[in-house]
Amino acid sequence: MTLNRQGRSFSRVRLSVFLFTIILGCEANAVDFIKDIEPIFQAHCIDCHGPDEQESQFRLDRLAALISGGNSGEPAVVPGKPGESFLLKLIQHEESGMEMPPDDSLSDSEIASIKAWIAGGAKTPESYGPEKTDIELSHWSFQPVKRSHGSSIDRFIHEKLVANGLTLSPTAERKVLVRRLYLVMLGIPPTPEQVEAFATDESDDAWQNLVERVLASPHYGERWATYWLDLVRFGETHGYEMNRERPTAWQYRDWVIESLNDDKPYDEFVRQQIAGDALGADVATGFLVAGPVDQVKGSDPKLRQTQRMNELDDMINTTGTAFLGLTTGCARCHNHKFDPISQRDYYSMQAVFAGVQHGDRALPPTPETAKRIASLDEEISGLTNRLKKFIVIDESKPRPAVNAKRNEEVFEEREARFIRFTIQKTTGGEGCLDELEIYSNGLNVALASSGSKVISSGDFVHPKHKLMHINDGRHGNDHSWIVDSSSGGWVQIELAEPTVIDRIVWSRDRSGKYSDRLPIEYRIDSAREADNWELLTSSADRKTFTGKKSASPKYQFEKFPSAEAQQGRDWQNRLQAALEEKQQLEKSTLVYAGTFVQPGPTHRLYRGEPDAKREQVAPNAIEVFTSLNLATNAPERDRRLALANWIASKDNPLTARVIVNRLWQFHFGTGIVDTPSDFGLNGSPPSHPELLDWLASELMDHDWSLKHIHRLILNSDTWRQSNRPHEDAIRVDATSRLLWRFPPRRLEAEAIRDSILAVTDVLDLEAAGGPGFSPFEVELENVRHYHAKQTFGPADWRRMIYMTKVRQEREQVFGAFDCPDASMVVAKRSRSTTPLQALNLLNSRFVMQQADLFAKRLENESDTLSHQITRAWRLCFQRKPTDEELADSVSFIEQEGIQQFTRAMLNANEFVFIP
Repeated sequence: MTLNRQGRSFSRVRLSVFLFTIILGCEANAVDFIKDIEPIFQAHCIDCHGPDEQESQFRLDRLAALISGGNSGEPAVVPGKPGESFLLKLIQHEESGMEMPPDDSLSDSEIASIKAWIAGGAKTPESYGPEKTDIELSHWSFQPVKRSHGSSIDRFIHEKLVANGLTLSPTAERKVLVRRLYLVMLGIPPTPEQVEAFATDESDDAWQNLVERVLASPHYGERWATYWLDLVRFGETHGYEMNRERPTAWQYRDWVIESLNDDKPYDEFVRQQIAGDALGADVATGFLVAGPVDQVKGSDPKLRQTQRMNELDDMINTTGTAFLGLTTGCARCHNHKFDPISQRDYYSMQAVFAGVQHGDRALPPTPETAKRIASLDEEISGLTNRLKKFIVIDESKPRPAVNAKRNEEVFEEREARFIRFTIQKTTGGEGCLDELEIYSNGLNVALASSGSKVISSGDFVHPKHKLMHINDGRHGNDHSWIVDSSSGGWVQIELAEPTVIDRIVWSRDRSGKYSDRLPIEYRIDSAREADNWELLTSSADRKTFTGKKSASPKYQFEKFPSAEAQQGRDWQNRLQAALEEKQQLEKSTLVYAGTFVQPGPTHRLYRGEPDAKREQVAPNAIEVFTSLNLATNAPERDRRLALANWIASKDNPLTARVIVNRLWQFHFGTGIVDTPSDFGLNGSPPSHPELLDWLASELMDHDWSLKHIHRLILNSDTWRQSNRPHEDAIRVDATSRLLWRFPPRRLEAEAIRDSILAVTDVLDLEAAGGPGFSPFEVELENVRHYHAKQTFGPADWRRMIYMTKVRQEREQVFGAFDCPDASMVVAKRSRSTTPLQALNLLNSRFVMQQADLFAKRLENESDTLSHQITRAWRLCFQRKPTDEELADSVSFIEQEGIQQFTRAMLNANEFVFIP
């Protein structure tokens, strides 16, 4: 018996009879009466199925439905737990606006009986079935990829065309093909010389060879990375109110470009972006934190919780849409309205990402670098000990005052297991410590990686400053710890075993950028056994802190024999060189790729409210597809790695389909599925389902090679056909969805800009990678203000993918060409036609400058006006002008000048369209 979705009329007496009938086990009466109490569940089951389904997923005559509940995610009945049973809350009128009965109330005795029934296990007749039922995954995209019997793209396209009375168009002219190939695959036009070389190549494999050269070009990755960065909401500012810069975010952009150029297998491309820190690709996890984040944290705990929930929602939703083509974010507040994604699934995925925090992360040193640092530490320790006898000792003067960058405590060798650093006074506020290093025979034995453990008197709660940073081997403010008090707080390191130590190094910020919260009075104690402390060293013998830089130890060599003095000087010089080399090696490269901490418990949240916690959930994927089999306390990295492995598995029915569909979309303008990030029940069905599965199979069977899919598409007759319209075909398929011709379309903003720079011969193709160039003049106030640049030079003449992506701001000229805001996931850009686009191309300072440069290029490369015009047409359109076009161009230049002619050429429709 299926739940209908009609009115909420309700009989209190009949409800009571029904429930008591169930309690007594009278199955016949219960089944007969189910239809009369359906409205009690409508409050949380309305709209729980798609418009094309014939019945609801929630059935009152199934125990599984009673236990799982409707689309609110709340279980109607939790056997043995009345307090967690949503049914009881409804009939007790504890949910505002969802009271059952809506206009009346059950008696206390009736409610007590129902509560007793639930507490007793909510026994139901056997015909009500098991507690859980398998969900039927009948939707096409949830089925395993099935390889169709086909040998080429053209066979699938041809069959659909024939079924609609259509045929492929003839092959396009060679000059059209080479222009199309370069614009689609590289985003810049071919040179006249490249066009001519292909047009005159009569070899049988001329086209295949050209395709291979284009796929091998480093500019391929630059072109196709643009699409991926749109999809993963990549930006180089934080967004929101302050919208400050992310100076190190560009490394993720470069990683994407390099991965595409190297044809990194797509399954590995996926894995590394979710768990690259476990796979030797630390930069790749920039994907997780590529989205916006609010830097202004609210003082209200609930607001801070909501902000954190929003950060995690961004990660969950982007992962779901980008890789799986599923709108997983829709299950944040209730079960998904259309797809088999429960609210519990959503929070299980949240548990996977719960340990991911926005921020820079230091890239780990290479094995060679780590080995060299360890060697330098040993050498520095030895040199320091040898130089002790040369130190000028003035009993009347204490040690130098502390400094923020580096303080060294040297003492007689002592065996210790516990070392405690107590902060007695600071320069202001709670004390902050960078790495606390404890040395034995030149080796830092305090590292967590060596088995040392750390505790403290209390930690200041802050998203950056964590206790684990005290001995994680990383330096700088972002890897420091703050105590929760301004006086008397301490941090303690327990070594893996009792060890003889002779030196401690500590600082506030080893990078030297921050000097606030500096401990200026302290003591360091050691103990062989817990709580049996002995003073090791303190600030008592240091000069009073004044904020001035502390002097290095002073050595005196003159009173020693010449040979011994010279040896001392050599040791001092070598010590200084070793310290400088170590400092350079320790300047780890930062990348905005997130930081990771072990998260606490994750709970399902009723209606998505942070303070409405329900049951705890384990980290997991979408239950109907798989189980990650992880415990609730699974290590943070293991969570992401398990999810990544499932997404990238050949058994996943979605991943391969989604990415080959995206490639198809960027080749032809529309995907086989024209809702590229929604393969669920609410998405569009594929136009060529067998072709989609064939391409997905080809991808997986060829080591997940994206370039293999490009080759299949580019070498097909479908891709190489003419774009000419045909009246009869237009009547059948006006949008060219069936691909009876190659669908022409306007270039994206990046390709238009890059093509202009290429034609004017100023595009710097060698300036690849690294920090980007900004299209703005930036007011560096607390809240950043971005103003459009007014002048442009060689630094701005790089490819547009290297332009810094500022959220909430549009580049003045080309931003009008449907450039998306980097705060949003964009799977398919819109293609608008607006007056502002035409005005920007015609009148902007940038285009006017480029038109002038274009004119100078023509004048430098050609002697006669006729040759200049022909050169311009070949550069812009990859063809010669017709006699009529040549004559019109001559006439125009004679009247308006060559600068106006080049300006007109850069504004022509033919220039900005893929033919």
